[in-house]
Amino acid sequence: MRDIIISHKTNGLDVICRHCGNTESPKTPFFNRFRLEGTGKDSTTLRCLNCQTAVEIPMNELNSLYYHYAS
Repeated sequence: MRDIIISHKTNGLDVICRHCGNTESPKTPFFNRFRLEGTGKDSTTLRCLNCQTAVEIPMNELNSLYYHYAS
């Protein structure tokens, strides 16, 4: 089970850190409580800025708006 959960919804993504309970539902492609760290062509690392927990995720799990910010 992942430490950070990405839940897709109609108007964006819900992101939840299971380690510290940090949550975010961004309306824009900018995260305030999480950071995207570009690591490769097909995957990226999503890091919680509160507890520094990180998980590598496939790029196809992100909304197309986030592709530019993860590269």
